[in-house]
Amino acid sequence: MAEEKLVAKVVVSEKPDDSVLRMVAEFVKKRGCYKTEYTIDPDIIGGIVIRIGDKVYDGSLRSRLETIRQSL
Repeated sequence: MAEEKLVAKVVVSEKPDDSVLRMVAEFVKKRGCYKTEYTIDPDIIGGIVIRIGDKVYDGSLRSRLETIRQSL
C-alpha cells in the first residue's frame, strides 16, 4: 500500500471531542490507516470529511446542502 494511503486527512468544522476522535480512529484503522491528520475548516458548516488516498468520505453539512440545492 502506498505511503499516502496510510494517512487519513480529516476535516472538521470545529475541534472534535473524544468520542469523535475514537470513531474516526476506528473508521480509518478499518481502512488501513494508522495516522490521522486533522484540519479545522468552518466552511464545511458541520459534519466531517475524511480523505484516504484517492477516496473521499464526505459527511459534511455543506455537501448535503449542495446536493439539496442541486435537486431543487
